[in-house]
Amino acid sequence: MRNIWDGFLSLLCAVATIVICGVPGWYAHVAISNGLAPQWVYVSVFGLGFCAVLLTLSFLRKASAGVAPSRERRR
Repeated sequence: MRNIWDGFLSLLCAVATIVICGVPGWYAHVAISNGLAPQWVYVSVFGLGFCAVLLTLSFLRKASAGVAPSRERRR
């Protein structure tokens, strides 16, 4: 039962990572598209997106293995 709970928490962290990194990335894209920010800001948007993908994949791997988000191995 504990592994199911830990996997659910890791899945929740994966979703939170997508939301936390996706919303600022989207608004930066909209600002660039409307001319409010220069084109070079896309570099930081891509960097944020790359980190978000890495973190999301890591949390999804932990969720499939039943590992808590703050641990490396199962309890």
